[in-house]
Amino acid sequence: MAAELTPHQLHDLETTERVASCFSVTGTIFIMLTFTFSPAFRKPINRLIFFASWGNALCNVATLMSQSGIRAGPDSHLCQFQGFLIQMFLPADALWNLAMAINVYMTLFRKYNAQQLRALEWKYQIMCYGLPFVIALVYLFIDTPNRGKIYGDASLWCWISIKWVILRIALVYIPAWIAILVSFTLYAISGHEIFQKRQQLRAFHDSPPLSVEVANPFTSFKTTEVEITRELASLPSRNHDPYTVKISASTKSPAFSDVATTEDLTSTSAVAKQYRSNRAAMEANTAAWGYTKVALLFFVSLLITWVPSSINRVYSLIHPDLVSIPFTYASAVVLPLMGFWNTVIYITTSWSACKDLFFKAFFGARRAHLVPRSSTWKTRDHRGRSRDGDGVGVKMCKESSLSDSTRGLACGDVGSVV
Repeated sequence: MAAELTPHQLHDLETTERVASCFSVTGTIFIMLTFTFSPAFRKPINRLIFFASWGNALCNVATLMSQSGIRAGPDSHLCQFQGFLIQMFLPADALWNLAMAINVYMTLFRKYNAQQLRALEWKYQIMCYGLPFVIALVYLFIDTPNRGKIYGDASLWCWISIKWVILRIALVYIPAWIAILVSFTLYAISGHEIFQKRQQLRAFHDSPPLSVEVANPFTSFKTTEVEITRELASLPSRNHDPYTVKISASTKSPAFSDVATTEDLTSTSAVAKQYRSNRAAMEANTAAWGYTKVALLFFVSLLITWVPSSINRVYSLIHPDLVSIPFTYASAVVLPLMGFWNTVIYITTSWSACKDLFFKAFFGARRAHLVPRSSTWKTRDHRGRSRDGDGVGVKMCKESSLSDSTRGLACGDVGSVV
């Protein structure tokens, strides 16, 4: 602990702040460009990260100034402008994280779709930018004979000066921690709901028919309804693929009959239901794991950002004449990195789009197995050639984004009848 920082320590702090800010600025530019020019990145959760990135960018403008405002003096326009930017956009990051948690909750429990979530965005804008703007603007006009202006020397940059340190706690850190705790609560409730549905899917063999909704609210805001039923049917000795229906027909006579028996159709239906149930369980596991990853990232990023700086501010409140060098350095690292952490979360929720963008940028073409394709039906003859549905003994295949080895499971022998 020291009464003040040495010139060498101030220089190191200034370098640290600017290097950390550069990481955030780079990530923020990536968010803005990809969200603006690529529809693949425009998910509801990414919309909020995109809105938050503008606040991160303007906050990084202030952190890149570093101690230039302090050197210019507390009465300078540069110092006042820097303090205004930090006061407005520093708490906005925690508030945007709260908005993302609210979106997840509304998606899972209120069944909000993308349009309904967009209708909430103007409220989020007021909460995250409107209220901090009013407070930051009022601070510009407060100047008392005893304590002077609110914006002044805050060790790292121009912000709320040490004489007004109580305002840092009351109007920045306490609201930020309230937003963080509420976010954690909403994520915990949502996570419990997702994992509960996952357990229901895993235990469906011993359960009566039920309807289960499974989705990862960070990557998709459409819930997939999976109906799970139990059906007793004896499987035939030969292997049947899902979606297989055997039909024989004669093209030489107007009279024809279906050779498929009720037993074949029932058995095939049972296999198809089992296949769909297995796929539903796999999707539930994927949704649960995807949710866990993103929620954990939110948790870690908020703790890394706010714990060291909060401890530093509480210390400055208790010891206004001393400077905690370790926590001051920690604050110089973590606070400018808010935009970087939002970029990490943005990439995580858009991983498939990022991979596609990477291969397009470096190889000039899409990797087919990385890009989901819409399902289409094609008919093929016994030699694998494409055919229209006007013959006998052709195969009908549902092509999807499955791998080549798995795609065959979706194909069966179908004879078209004319």
